[in-house]
Amino acid sequence: MNTTSRKDARRIRRRDARRRGLTLVEVLATIVMMGIVLPASMQGISMCMSASVSARQRSEASALAEAKLAQLIAAGDWQYGNTSGDFGDAWPEYRWSVASGDWTGDANANMTELSIRVYWTSRQQEREVVLTTLIYNGPSDTTGTATN
Repeated sequence: MNTTSRKDARRIRRRDARRRGLTLVEVLATIVMMGIVLPASMQGISMCMSASVSARQRSEASALAEAKLAQLIAAGDWQYGNTSGDFGDAWPEYRWSVASGDWTGDANANMTELSIRVYWTSRQQEREVVLTTLIYNGPSDTTGTATN
């Protein structure tokens, strides 16, 4: 055999080697790896989506609670006692309740503690966000005398 025929034979072998596809073992190994990796990655994606939904709901509930608390304080409606309601058609999945009482932190402070709770249901569980603030009621008359 001469040199050119050897070179031609090598080229033909390389060309045949390039044309070969995957072996059965390589295909089976790939399928097994995909069977291990795909369920784990799908579970991770599912957990991320769940955490995202939960964070969005908490954020929305906090914003709604803050807006409702500001509205109740501005209008003075908090003085009528414990009230509750919903946020209308714009936020049908959320509802709220307000409770007020004397602040127990300092007996001489003459302050009222006002708490608003915003509720919603997620994954068949009742969730809630609570915002609390203090409202100053003005100076108290500690002597018990009336002024004209």
